[in-house]
Amino acid sequence: MRQRALFFCGLYMLSGLVCASQFVNSARLGCGLLLGFIIVGILPVFKNKAYYKLVVTGLLFFITGFSWYLWIEKHNVSILPDETNAAFAGEIQSAVMFDGDRCKFILRIHVLNGKALEVPELVQTTIYFRNEASRRQAEKVLSYGATLSGKIEIERPAPPTNPGAFDYPTYLHRKHIHLIGKIWDVESLSYGHAPIGFTGLMMSWQKKLANRAFELYHPTSAGLLSGMLLGAVDRVDPELYTTFSSLGLTHVIAISGQHITLLVVALVYVLRLFGFTRERSYLLTACLLPVYVVMTGSSASAVRALIMGELALFALLMRRAKDGWNLLGASFLCMALANPYYIHDVGFQLSYLVTFGLLSFVPPLMRKLPFKRDGVRGLAAVTLAATLVSFPLTIYYFHVYSFLSPLVNFLFVPFISIMIAPMAAISFMLGMIHPAFGFLPAKVVDTLLLPVLQLLDKAEEWRSFRFVFRSPSLFWIGGYTFWLLFLLGWLYDKIALNWKNVMIFASFSFLLFGTLFISWERKGVTITFLDIGQGDAIVVETPRNVVLIDGGGPLPEGNKKPWQRRRDPFNPVKSVVMPFLYSRGISTIDLLVLTHGDSDHVGGMPYLLNHIRVKQAMVNGLPAKTEIEAEINRLFKEKRISVRKAEQGQVWREEPEIVWRVLNPASAPSSTGEDNANSVVLLLQAYGVRMLFTGDLEKDGEQRLLSEANIGRVDVLKVGHHGSKSSTSENWVNYLKPKLSVISVGKKNRYGHPHREVIARLAALDSIILRTDICGAITVYVRDGIVIYRTFGKSTACR
Repeated sequence: MRQRALFFCGLYMLSGLVCASQFVNSARLGCGLLLGFIIVGILPVFKNKAYYKLVVTGLLFFITGFSWYLWIEKHNVSILPDETNAAFAGEIQSAVMFDGDRCKFILRIHVLNGKALEVPELVQTTIYFRNEASRRQAEKVLSYGATLSGKIEIERPAPPTNPGAFDYPTYLHRKHIHLIGKIWDVESLSYGHAPIGFTGLMMSWQKKLANRAFELYHPTSAGLLSGMLLGAVDRVDPELYTTFSSLGLTHVIAISGQHITLLVVALVYVLRLFGFTRERSYLLTACLLPVYVVMTGSSASAVRALIMGELALFALLMRRAKDGWNLLGASFLCMALANPYYIHDVGFQLSYLVTFGLLSFVPPLMRKLPFKRDGVRGLAAVTLAATLVSFPLTIYYFHVYSFLSPLVNFLFVPFISIMIAPMAAISFMLGMIHPAFGFLPAKVVDTLLLPVLQLLDKAEEWRSFRFVFRSPSLFWIGGYTFWLLFLLGWLYDKIALNWKNVMIFASFSFLLFGTLFISWERKGVTITFLDIGQGDAIVVETPRNVVLIDGGGPLPEGNKKPWQRRRDPFNPVKSVVMPFLYSRGISTIDLLVLTHGDSDHVGGMPYLLNHIRVKQAMVNGLPAKTEIEAEINRLFKEKRISVRKAEQGQVWREEPEIVWRVLNPASAPSSTGEDNANSVVLLLQAYGVRMLFTGDLEKDGEQRLLSEANIGRVDVLKVGHHGSKSSTSENWVNYLKPKLSVISVGKKNRYGHPHREVIARLAALDSIILRTDICGAITVYVRDGIVIYRTFGKSTACR
């Protein structure tokens, strides 16, 4: 322990930071963790009194970490008003990301409404462009360090309104940002050119190199290489990034220890070729590393690798032995003291965990693995070690894991590291002199890389290797940690491989992983009305099946000019529906119901069909009228999904107490020919509770159902057509008398939904009215004839 004092001091400080982060949310939990960690922290003294000084030093680091986190949290506040339109002056403190008709950056405001702020504040800012000329002007003058003044609309970032959604306010808070700003009137802004500075110069070079990449390479290759070599992740094709994420390859894109290691080896090798001494090569490499890390964005994983690299080079210069464990501890102490919020960064956690795994597992695996070639054995050991330690965090945060990932990493990482990265780096450097110089190596890279990316895309579609997990409990993660320690004990010959230990290990493994893969039957029925803006997305979970009714869609961009179109426009299926399904551990949709063809109900379906398994679909049977509907029909055939036409009178039972009925459309489509009139309307009867899902059915259709179908009173009503005045007629609500009415509607939508007359009709019946624009996602639990609802949003206006 004493030989690795820095590593153990880092563990003590980490414990203090974790205790403090929990203390902020719950004093009781924080105090409990505090007491527990202190008890564990002093245990080494009872084992060996020689550890007394190390334990005392460690406890000092523990107290330092705990106090430091609380001090930072106490002072991480904003003094600006929550909502205001104000005149401001400030400067840009980040790279400027242009995307269609807007750009984003972090603005440091030091003057507001003519008054200088005592402490300047950071605001996450978006500028919206009305025309192409204003965007072009902004591209010329907006960069890191540029000064701005004008009018800005400031507000608090909205908290997440859906289960499983990204917590944007907390993410900004940990970057010391509390407000978001919107600038609409670009013409009124006053610009000031950025002063020449190191950070601004590096960001400028990153932008120039990324732009040159798109001149040299195919767009797909250019985006990947820009992210992989330059840290410009915003240039990576969104679909390619999804593929890499699914296959566990995002570490290839993120600047990390792998990149820094390759860079150090390459720089030292090249400098030695040019006649530099070993010491001067190390010194020049140590000077160039920070330049590269700043240019690539200084991510947490890159900074960790930088610190460890610099310390290792310094040890080589001093001709002293370097210990990986102490390097790891020293880098953690430096980063934690610089910013304790780093411990919440997923990249930071994975970076340290994988490095810990490599230090722990690779040496014994190198002795145990049966491969004859050292290179193959080393690569297999690294891949296996990284997989073992990163698995729990991967499923905890991302929920999806492909068991092709280890094999893909084993094959793809050497291909990228040995063949693609060096040649791409050469083409980048030559291309900056003149594009013609970098043309030939760029074409070679394209020729090698593009077919491999196509193979990865095909591999991502192999659903049988991909599993979706709910976030495991801390208890399960503790069990997994114990499993890893048992494995380490065997690898280091501390645990004998006899039949008794093998049986214990095998039994524990079966129980541990069985709890992940065994799906326990759900009790009752859970219906979640997701908040996707202006549209419908309803997930019905019964004991045996998952039914998705619609899913919303991105706003149509047909009228937008090319310069206005965004690289990755908001798609509610991608950003809301899929994360929710994954957070619930749902990998298969048993029945997909498309009520009708409007884009706010089915526009996101192509993305869903390409990324999750669907067993069966139900449609209203009308011919496709839009490109989206035609694309959906094509994907139904391509994915071999059984398609069922909904017709009034269809009934099916999942079990005796769960019955579905189709009420609309009628056998003969509505004479109006409109999709709304032919919306699929479903009645679900579960455990004595009746729930009606109406799509966009309007008054004429409601009146027809009242005369044709014996509906009866309902307990839960999904209000038709988002509360439009053309739906939810007086006769309809007086007949149904819903106890709970749910309206799926977008906040401040241009249609004025829900209409005040509809609200008044439902209120007159004393129906509980829940709206997704106010309440966020709404979850209804049905069990034993009892209906319980929960709203995810925190608005006090939600009834």
